[in-house]
Amino acid sequence: MAGSVFSTDGVVLKIRHTGESDRIVTVLTRDRGVLSAFAKAARRPKSKLNAGTQSFCFSELSFSAGRNDSLYITEASVKDVFFDLNRDLVKLALAQYFSQLAEELVPPGECDEEPLRLMLNALYFLCADTKAPALIKAVVELRLCSWAGYAPDLSGCSACGETDGGEMYLDCAAGVFYCRKCGGEMKGARLSRAAFDAAAAVLTGSLKEAFSVHLKPKEIKELSDAAERFALSQTERGFSTLDFYKNVCIPS
Repeated sequence: MAGSVFSTDGVVLKIRHTGESDRIVTVLTRDRGVLSAFAKAARRPKSKLNAGTQSFCFSELSFSAGRNDSLYITEASVKDVFFDLNRDLVKLALAQYFSQLAEELVPPGECDEEPLRLMLNALYFLCADTKAPALIKAVVELRLCSWAGYAPDLSGCSACGETDGGEMYLDCAAGVFYCRKCGGEMKGARLSRAAFDAAAAVLTGSLKEAFSVHLKPKEIKELSDAAERFALSQTERGFSTLDFYKNVCIPS
């Protein structure tokens, strides 16, 4: 409705320049999902909207509804800024991938704050250098997919029900696991028992528990590869930001 106003906080996922000084801002909000809005004259240095509508700012935002259901940002107050993302290509590439994945999976109007909490934690840990980037990536992929209704079945082998503690294989399209005996190595992404248990902790635990899993580098790679394949299969699309991360940021 034209003229109506609401306020919420959120992380700026993406900005696009339009006109001489305007921005179109995509925001993952706390209680209204992912929204896109115009920020008039936000690119002017003295604009009150400039700082709070920069990429990866966590801001308190006020919106006004215009014609044809368009939204306009009328106020933007910075709550936090993840400056370190711009100092490291790997961090920046992953943050951009997380943003694109959130755009894909979080619809406008969604009132659950879980996606925003996940994003804020991921950006914080990227900047803090306290966790492997590949582990952060796996947590975001699995948690966002699970939140969107695509959680894999962790109950055991889909064919025989086996839960004997051996390695498991994730069928990324079906969202189920198979043991080696049932031909899992022919059907999906391999997870050692440690990586499988970590996936279970990421999917079923609190956010704190999800980011606190401890794995060896080889096991982190297993989890990250499986989570990526699962996310791509469930969304049925590719992501340019993920391609950039893999082709430019990760040594072959």
